[in-house]
Parts: sequence; structure tokens; C-alpha cells
Amino acid sequence: MPIIGYSINRVFVDTKSRSSDYRPMEPHIHNHYEIFYLSKGSCSFFMKSHFYNLVPGSVVIIPPNTVHDVRYTSKQPSVRTSILFREEDVICPALKFVFDLLAKREHRYLLQIPPMYQIHIEQEIRNMEAEQHFNEPKVTPTMLALCLVQLIVLINRFSPGVDTSLMDELHTTNRQVNLAATYINRNYNQKITLAEIADASGFSANYLSRKFKEDTGMGVHEYLNYVRLNKAAIELAHTKHSITEVALNNGFSDSNYFKDAFNKLYGMSPRDFRKNDKTAETPIYNPDDTPLACIPVTTDDSL
Repeated sequence: MPIIGYSINRVFVDTKSRSSDYRPMEPHIHNHYEIFYLSKGSCSFFMKSHFYNLVPGSVVIIPPNTVHDVRYTSKQPSVRTSILFREEDVICPALKFVFDLLAKREHRYLLQIPPMYQIHIEQEIRNMEAEQHFNEPKVTPTMLALCLVQLIVLINRFSPGVDTSLMDELHTTNRQVNLAATYINRNYNQKITLAEIADASGFSANYLSRKFKEDTGMGVHEYLNYVRLNKAAIELAHTKHSITEVALNNGFSDSNYFKDAFNKLYGMSPRDFRKNDKTAETPIYNPDDTPLACIPVTTDDSL
């Protein structure tokens, strides 16, 4: 197994176009962190004895000394960015929280940025490439480290993998229920059905509905709405998208229904929430202590 023996002394960013016949070195390891981001195409990524199928917006966090490999699979060229860095590049007394974010993500190697947020990630990558091109010895390392901090914060904010705060609401150790919740968290902005969620969990649709309710106290539809509304709140707080755009981006086909559901959970309209939010992180809260079971849900099989 090849071991990348070089040491890095600052943040490096490298974007390359790769065709399906590109053959990198064998599975390898290195002694620094890597953030792997796919902006175009598809690939199969091997790490920790698992294969991950990556699509545009996929992010893989590779800790030091972790075996990994990649094979590009799309007919058209794929475009990937590798960002290499050390622990000290994101740790200083004022920025320790950034590494804490990264450390919390390490057990979740694969993250997915929704299409509407990919532009923010890719713009930050372009900023890093521009700074690297300047290559000013006394300035560039610091600027790249600062850009890296912002990139990690954006990834942490926008990736909708299984949100710990949302999973904590489930209070279940049942693997199939957690698989269903994982599928919901990764596909909440799509038109998904109960049958599709059930397939991802390995249960039948009827059994999943009953088991999900028994284990968590809320139905599958209710949890899906809960996830969608939380993600919509983040988008309201951190973008200038219209209310209708926010609704559509988060899986709601009816903006009026979205407004009613949002008001039920947050105790205010989406517009008022946007006006009142002054924080960098969007809290997940319920001002009226409305039970989750009272959140309006759709009634047909199209989730």
C-alpha cells in the first residue's frame, strides 16, 4: 500500500478533471487531513472498508492515516477538488471551534451538499485557488487557512446528512428506523414516497410506519416534515431566496402549505422568522411547545 511520504506546511487546494480511464495509485494513506469534493461527474470512493458512490456535491472527510482510493465512473469527465491541511491549520485559541466541528464530523465521512448550496462551497474553493495562485510567502498560508475555516463552517452548515440534533429526537437504537431517518435526511428535498423510505430501511411500508411510530413517537410523514422545516429555517436565515424558492428547495410543492406548517412549528411565519433571526446558527426550537404529532402532514403516499 503506497504511503504518501511528503509533509505539507500549509493548506493546499488542487482541482482536477478526471476521465473514467484515469487510474490513480493504489489505495493509499497520508499523514494530513483531506477534504475531497466532487463538483461534476461521479466516482466510487473507497475508505474504511466501505465504497461510497459520489455525485456532484458529495464531500468526503479523510482523516490522517486513513486508507482510501477513488475510481471515476461517469462517461463525461468528472471534476474533483482535494484540499489538504494539518490540524494546526484550523486550530488557534479563537478558532478551536472549527476543529471541533471537523472532529464531530469524522465519524460521518460522506456528506452531501444540496444543489442550492453547492454554489457557496464552489465559490469558496475558487477563492482558495485564487489565493494559492498569488503565492505570497507571508500572506498566502494565512489566507488559505482562513478560507479553509470558512469552507468547513459552510460544509457543516449546509450538509444535510443525519443531523445529530434531529436524530436525538428519535430516541431509538433500531437500525432499520435509523436507516429510514438517514434516507429522509439525505433526500428530504426530493419527492420521496413511503415505499422508497421503506426500501431503504429494509422494512415493508406498513411495518415501517408502525415501527417508526412505536420507537420515536412520531410518524414517518411527521418526521419528514420536521426535517424539511428545520432545513427550510436554515435556508431562510442564510440566503435571500424567496419564500416560494425555500419551500420548493426543501421538498414542499405548495408554498401555502409550507407557510402553515412552518408557522405551526416555529410559531411565526417564514417571513417573520427571517426578520427576527440575527444569529449565525439557526436554533431548532418550538416556541409554542407544539407536539410534533400536531405538525401538519401530507395525506397521500408522495412525500
